Amino acid sequence: MKSYVFIVRMAGLLLLLAMVAGIAIGCREWTAKRVITWAELISQLGDFDRMARLDVLASPLLSSYDPTGGNDDYNKFLRKSRTPGWVVLTDLKGPGYVSRLWFTCSNFQHPIRFFFDGEKQPRIETTLADFCGTKEPFLQPLAGNENFCWYSFLPIPYQKRLVIETRETGTEPGGWPRLFHQINYTTLPPGQTVASFPAKISAEDMAQIRKIREQWRSFPNERPLPGHVLAETNVLLGAGMAVDLFDMAGPALLRSLWIRPDFDAVKASAVARENILRDVVLRIRWNQSPDASVEAPLGDFFGSCWQRSRYQCLYFGLTNNTFVSRWPMPFEKSARISIENQGTQAVVVQAGVGLETFKQWDPAWGYFHSGWYRTGPEDIGRPHPVLRMKGRGKYVGCLLSATSADRSYWMLEGDESIRKDKEEIPGWLGTGLEDYFNSGWYYRNVQTFSLHGLPFKAPFRTVQYSLHLMNPTLFQSSLDMVFERGPNHASKGWMESVAFYYMEQPCQTFARLGTPEQRRPPPDVLAQATLMTEIWNFERLRDLKGASDYIDRYLEHYTNFPFKDVLRLRQLAYTEREKGFETVRPAYEQIAASTTNEMVRQFANILLWYQQSPSNAMVGAYANTRTRLFLDNKLIGEAGDPERMLVWGIPVGPGRHVLAMEVQYKPYPSWVQMILRTHRGDVFTMPGWKYAVNPLPGWLNADYDDRSWKLLDSVTKGPPEEPYIWVMPDPFVDVAKAGGLAASFECKDQKKTAVYRTVFDLP
Repeated sequence: MKSYVFIVRMAGLLLLLAMVAGIAIGCREWTAKRVITWAELISQLGDFDRMARLDVLASPLLSSYDPTGGNDDYNKFLRKSRTPGWVVLTDLKGPGYVSRLWFTCSNFQHPIRFFFDGEKQPRIETTLADFCGTKEPFLQPLAGNENFCWYSFLPIPYQKRLVIETRETGTEPGGWPRLFHQINYTTLPPGQTVASFPAKISAEDMAQIRKIREQWRSFPNERPLPGHVLAETNVLLGAGMAVDLFDMAGPALLRSLWIRPDFDAVKASAVARENILRDVVLRIRWNQSPDASVEAPLGDFFGSCWQRSRYQCLYFGLTNNTFVSRWPMPFEKSARISIENQGTQAVVVQAGVGLETFKQWDPAWGYFHSGWYRTGPEDIGRPHPVLRMKGRGKYVGCLLSATSADRSYWMLEGDESIRKDKEEIPGWLGTGLEDYFNSGWYYRNVQTFSLHGLPFKAPFRTVQYSLHLMNPTLFQSSLDMVFERGPNHASKGWMESVAFYYMEQPCQTFARLGTPEQRRPPPDVLAQATLMTEIWNFERLRDLKGASDYIDRYLEHYTNFPFKDVLRLRQLAYTEREKGFETVRPAYEQIAASTTNEMVRQFANILLWYQQSPSNAMVGAYANTRTRLFLDNKLIGEAGDPERMLVWGIPVGPGRHVLAMEVQYKPYPSWVQMILRTHRGDVFTMPGWKYAVNPLPGWLNADYDDRSWKLLDSVTKGPPEEPYIWVMPDPFVDVAKAGGLAASFECKDQKKTAVYRTVFDLP
């Protein structure tokens, strides 16, 4: 607020006093408006310490939530548009900005438009695909189309008003096409305004957006920045022992915390090594408080639920065997970090912190809190509580695992709700569990990003996280954040969550740890059948070490598994990727020469043959409908077994080639998946392939005119997808990168076939 000097005659003294009083109570007539630029809003995306501030603005949610409390959370619009065939999603009064947009709809080209400040023409008129992931500035990782949804975190400011419209949906039987939506928005306080989204983006703003996209891709290092304090320790944590790792004086900001258990030194078993994740409990206390503000199993706190998951997001992750937290954790007086080993085996733990000290405490900082909570089938009829707190604070996200005992993903139909302060009806009402995590339709495959992700999916279990950098929930007196246990809380199963939040003062976190036995991963009756799905999870996250460790645990559980030698061959293939072919050549040759298992011998011989010439290639195909595979003008072979991937060795030289599949129609769930592995690069099924039903002859030729063919813009779930679960193991590492193409194409005439085709060049 600017101060003003008035030259006043004595007769105007009373008027002056009135003016001063007006300034004191914030009358707009006497205050200069603070105009926030789009560049300032963009910069918030790169301010990772913003999570810890309590002086930021909240971001409420508008959604297509079913107001009856049912499960029809789609096609719920504010009103009809003045334009026939269009509807209004929201009409927001400024000044403010949209901080997050999320949609799911079956049409990639579904239109959307934005009207600013009463303008008659839309300033933004585009499609869901272009607005979320395909055109600047709305590109990954700030915006994207992943796991059957579209989302954008790029702020959309509006000075006076913002009206968002879309083409009307629900015009076909069953409410199809169905449009689900969520919109987080922030309203600016009196005395502030904002410049509306620019009609033309400047070069400076675009450069800033590109810089922040790169910041989101390259996660901050766990080591402290120059000038920050580094502390490290190494302890032997015996069974039943609790130790203080660090006891630090404030005021300061804990910028990084890393913990590295020596998993390899635990020789008991492969399963025992993973038990460390939940046997060891992490606690953090602030300002000499006897109560733990952080209390969670070690693995879950860092994003590894049930098993080590090597991935990184902006605020936590696992690199090799080092757990890393980058949550900003300010404290005024002191911080005490401790771990307790509630298991039966000793473990050596290395740990370190990065600390930035302050000269004085800023009361706008919040104290970081986090707690683990589990509910199970005995809680049917009740929601799963992620966070229930009293006091002033800020909720910024959670990690959640969901395990259904109903042999379905129906649990994921449960909505989240957030009730704060004195709300009678929760102000935040979601549209489905996976929607909250920026996904949809029970997910496609594992993917991890800066602020949200799916580190694990297998029938019928998921692990997911969502972090609220730009769309937090602030509360003054209380907060109740829960997930519905499927529609009407009727799903049997387990939910386990880690809440992340900040409080004005340190307090006991919301947690329920139970005993180590009570924290064991929920029973999985399908574990033996989902072997390859879980292996492919690791490979999609480029975690070959995790895949190899999982094979060890699997074979420890199922000692008489008939395909044990195939899995050991796959582990050799992982070693080949890491250390090179010559490292494993002798082992391949020994297996090929000595094994009595004909299938294993064939696998080993293909792996050896592939390395004999730069022109040797391998084609892998996996489908659940009759599929003929072609390279150029030659038939490679035929696939169609939902329980087995087939592999062929074939020479491929440099030049232009055509890879194609002729597919027989099959209702959902259906897929055809193909990969060509060459020494010059891989070609595999993915968005961008073309297809046509009963095309004209000649489609095996590179110069064939396929301009009239449809361009594929998505791939299927999995594969496999329930009810198909079991897949025979093999040693071929590459198949996980290929997407499944649907065999339930538009033509329902089962006598007709579709052709999927791509043209590529090899150097």
